[in-house]
Amino acid sequence: MKRNFLLLLFLQLFFFANGQQRTAFTLNGTVYDETGSTLPGATVFLKDQVGIGTITDVDGKFSINVKIGDVVVISFVGLETEEYVVVKKESDIEIRMNTESEELDELVVIGMGSQRRISSLAAVTSVDVKDLQTPVASVANLLGGKVPGVISMQTSGEPGKNISEFWIRGIGTFGASSGALVLIDGLEGDINSIDPADIQSFSVLKDASATAVYGVRGANGVVLVTTKRGEAGKLSITSRTNFSLSALRRIPEYLGAYDYAKLVNEALSVRGSAPAYNDVDLDIVRYRLDNDLYPDVNWQDEILNNHSFEQSYYVSARGGGEVARYFLSLGLSDETAAYKQDKSSVYSSNVGYNTYNYRLNIDLNLTRTTSIYFGTDGYLAVRSEPGMANTDYIWNAQSQLNPLLFPSKYSNGLLPAAGANDLSSPYVLINHTGQSSGQNYQGKITMAVNQDLKKVIDGLKLKVQGAYDIHSIFGEQRYVQPALFQALGRNTNGSLIMKENVQAVPARYSKQVNQYRKYHFETTLNYEKLLADDHRFTGLLYYYLSDEKATTEAVNSLAAIPLRYQGVSSRLTYSFKDTYMMDVNFGYTGSENFQPGKQYGFFPSIALGWSPTNYELVKNNLPWLNFFKIRASYGTVGNDRITSRRFPYLTMVNIGQNSIWGGNNVETINETIVGADNLKWEKALKKDLGFEGRLFDDKIEFVVDFFDDQRDGIFQPRVQVPDYVGVISMPYGNVGKMKSYGSDGNISFSHQIDASKSFVLRGNYTYSTNLIQNWEQLYLEYPYLEYTGYPYNVIRGFQSLGLFKDEDDIKYSPRQQFGDVAPGDIKYKDINADGVINDEDKVPLSYSTYPRLMYGFGGEFRYKSFTLGVMFKGTGKTDFFHVGQSGNGMGYVPFHGGATGNVLTIINDPSSRWIPREYATQAGIDPSLAENPGARFPRLQYGYNSNNSQLSDFWKGDARYLRLQEVTLNYNLKLHSLRRIGVSSLDLQLAGTNLFVWDKVKLFDPEQARYNGRAYPIPSVFTFQLYINI
Repeated sequence: MKRNFLLLLFLQLFFFANGQQRTAFTLNGTVYDETGSTLPGATVFLKDQVGIGTITDVDGKFSINVKIGDVVVISFVGLETEEYVVVKKESDIEIRMNTESEELDELVVIGMGSQRRISSLAAVTSVDVKDLQTPVASVANLLGGKVPGVISMQTSGEPGKNISEFWIRGIGTFGASSGALVLIDGLEGDINSIDPADIQSFSVLKDASATAVYGVRGANGVVLVTTKRGEAGKLSITSRTNFSLSALRRIPEYLGAYDYAKLVNEALSVRGSAPAYNDVDLDIVRYRLDNDLYPDVNWQDEILNNHSFEQSYYVSARGGGEVARYFLSLGLSDETAAYKQDKSSVYSSNVGYNTYNYRLNIDLNLTRTTSIYFGTDGYLAVRSEPGMANTDYIWNAQSQLNPLLFPSKYSNGLLPAAGANDLSSPYVLINHTGQSSGQNYQGKITMAVNQDLKKVIDGLKLKVQGAYDIHSIFGEQRYVQPALFQALGRNTNGSLIMKENVQAVPARYSKQVNQYRKYHFETTLNYEKLLADDHRFTGLLYYYLSDEKATTEAVNSLAAIPLRYQGVSSRLTYSFKDTYMMDVNFGYTGSENFQPGKQYGFFPSIALGWSPTNYELVKNNLPWLNFFKIRASYGTVGNDRITSRRFPYLTMVNIGQNSIWGGNNVETINETIVGADNLKWEKALKKDLGFEGRLFDDKIEFVVDFFDDQRDGIFQPRVQVPDYVGVISMPYGNVGKMKSYGSDGNISFSHQIDASKSFVLRGNYTYSTNLIQNWEQLYLEYPYLEYTGYPYNVIRGFQSLGLFKDEDDIKYSPRQQFGDVAPGDIKYKDINADGVINDEDKVPLSYSTYPRLMYGFGGEFRYKSFTLGVMFKGTGKTDFFHVGQSGNGMGYVPFHGGATGNVLTIINDPSSRWIPREYATQAGIDPSLAENPGARFPRLQYGYNSNNSQLSDFWKGDARYLRLQEVTLNYNLKLHSLRRIGVSSLDLQLAGTNLFVWDKVKLFDPEQARYNGRAYPIPSVFTFQLYINI
């Protein structure tokens, strides 16, 4: 009994003492950096206890409730995270934090994993996620001029269309696909669907060593995006709100009615026709005495505001413990165009673009060696438009409709038009044609299992991942067409004589539905081993299988077959003392585009590297050279993207009924498409030579690459097949060859002035050009007519010799076969000297309108909590043509369609156009300005002039530019009063994009120059953005 009593007393004392040890108390502390300065704004929380945490105050001090045995975690951006284990009650502690080591173990994300930057041999550009937070329509808009190796173009500023197209190291093939592969968390995705705040890392893979493991999918480069995942520790909530004002820039300026009418008379008179407006008419126009028959309409004023608005909202939560971690985000945006709406019309509809997105990433540790990942994300884009569902009509109309053609509305209430679509009033198109909507939804569910196999082989890891991807498109149109009229004159009673040009169509409804789905399965086996601190080995084995189908296209047995890909790839790397490095990669990919037995292609690559800065000799004699590496890669990548047609090796036949030799109909079989059973993979042979370095205590960093991409076996439809072969359609063949080459690189200089001031200066460039080595064509008499030997998409036309001086100049010049010509018309060069100017005299005039050189430079300047960022973006010489390119000319050439053809204000300057001296004298124009041989415009003509509308270098312009692309001012606010309400910090940001541009075009944005103002202008955007960090 006594023994039991003593045992009970002992247990009570034990539990009491233990309870005393676990009693909560307040732990006070101060956090210092490695210089001994206090560190305000550091995060302090309890490990594995969600929601318990605080922030150090302006003096670096903190207080937190703890118990014996708790682990206190202290973190700060750029410093190594510290952990403090509570072993006893203390009133005050000191925590010192050191700068994170970024030298040898800094990682770069590459295909299927990451590598230490010092030993990576791939041509990879890692983008700082902070540089992607500037508010823009898409992440794609931020790449050009910011990421070396990327060239981009934006051709519209309209909501929903204001997204840049981009290429990695230029266009390397004239085959069916030249776009980059975009992978989000390892799976194919849409770069426009991701919110920049969700991004954890962003990398661009450029050479064969980096992309070979992706096989056919990586032939044109790869963009790798990794989204944020949960982290063990205190719950972190981030919300973002931004409001943007878009101001239209470079809107074309057209003549008013009076000046327009005078130039109409000139255009008619100098071609021998009677003027359209007499003096009375001109007075009516000048003094606006009849706004029905002689209106003066500025269509931009009628349909455009000078600004529009956008707002977006975003919130994310991140946290968890050692067992489970999560990241959740939600976002939405609302953007409207600058079109004016008539609120009194029930059919009015502005152009709007709304997006909604969500993302959920969950990581769960099942055991010490096994974890699972579950992820789901979705993106919905809703584009609202007027009922005609094509805003190109609006911009075509404003360039075609002259100010005198018709008013915005007749005085009798009738709506105007010279014809349907873009010959209608843009006011009518916006406000009286109903509404249409297009909805684009992309969703994905992913599950992965990660297994550490160190019990089998130390350093071996396995990952198995599966995903289901769905893409749904739904469009609906509520369309109505009002009756549209044009006034022809007035009756004796003064009423208008009206002609109905467009008949009314009652309201109708239509819809379109399309759906695409994809299954994806992949497994990755990774191995990493370090031997004796000198030998580092890594290995990767990757297998994937995908199955995709557009369900609405499955209308027959052939289309119902899913599109399938599968492949195996591997990578082996070796590094000796981080001085000598080697990577070996291969991809083995299968495609349905080739007949059985030829469906798989093998694509190997090898890369070598050398870092001499690890030698003691270099360290001692070149102490300013902190790191230098030379790397080179050589390898092949496959491309199977031929055409939209499935199974191109199959010959397609139809069964029909035909009469044979005049007899009865019998069942026959007819070839419709001839297959090509000898097709092979298009192969890209890629070579890369790169140099990387860091100088002067890592203040200067640079990377320079030189690349060469040889494409062999590009798919083309055969044309050199004799007629006697009897084929119905030309089969495809591996007959094309093309080479692209260039260089890209970046350099940066960073300097810490003192604890409160620092700056970073950086610049980058990308140069890429190409040459077609073989393009199969029919026999051409002159070599300069061939595509072979010239860049891809070279622009061909006539070489101009200026303007005809007089009738003798016309008489003794080669005959131009584009209608009658007169002095002041464009004169062309007879290239083949046959005395006739025709299509055989067209020569290569210029590269395509795609820029070959793109560069960017700028910097960041930090003072205490303020950060100022500036970025400039520019291109090299980029030619375009105002006339003849893709049928353009309208909007630039005066009276291009006669009455349908607006006139720019620059044409009102007599020195800009060729004017006969006799007419100049009669019209009171300075005779010294007449018959100007260097005039910008030839002799005017009221209506289409075939001779002057040919594509020629007379109309060539230079669209190179230097753009002030971004200016941002950020202030990080941390106050004790904010912490009391749970807010750790606020980030307030003012941002401006596309603020100014230096160029030679002047009239239009240089990226839109070839459209002659027939596109929604790229606006300047001013944004206030607020981040709240909890």
